[in-house]
Amino acid sequence: LHPLRVRLLEDTQTVDTSHCFQRGCLEQLIRVVAATGAELVLSSSWRNFELARQQVSAALATHGLGFREWTTAAGGESNEARVDQILTFVASANDVMTWAAVDDEDLAPSDLAGSESLMRAVFRQHFVRTDASSGLDRRTADELVTLLLAESEEEN
Repeated sequence: LHPLRVRLLEDTQTVDTSHCFQRGCLEQLIRVVAATGAELVLSSSWRNFELARQQVSAALATHGLGFREWTTAAGGESNEARVDQILTFVASANDVMTWAAVDDEDLAPSDLAGSESLMRAVFRQHFVRTDASSGLDRRTADELVTLLLAESEEEN
């Protein structure tokens, strides 16, 4: 939501979330979900640890949100692997009609446009990048709403 990174503190194995779940970002996420009916699926490093998933769940629940599931971690944590994991999730989910991937990492680098596989080109059309310093803001939330609703209209 705001840089969704899990930082395990070495001695305690607790998760430092002081930089996450900022009110403004959550308000934008609420707006996106309300406008589109979107369901959340974790694809960030939060998905790798039960404690981290519990913390995400608790933080989202305080705002009436939740996530439905998370992507696999098969293949590693590189950006390329994460794109493959997201695409695999979308392809295997029977009930996903429209989708978008959101991250502050550049999962669809522009220098690869035109030289990538068809599936990565499809991913690029569904990717919204946030600014790492501000997280999900009004501009990126608007972009998400437009993307998700435009796809929904195309389906009908």
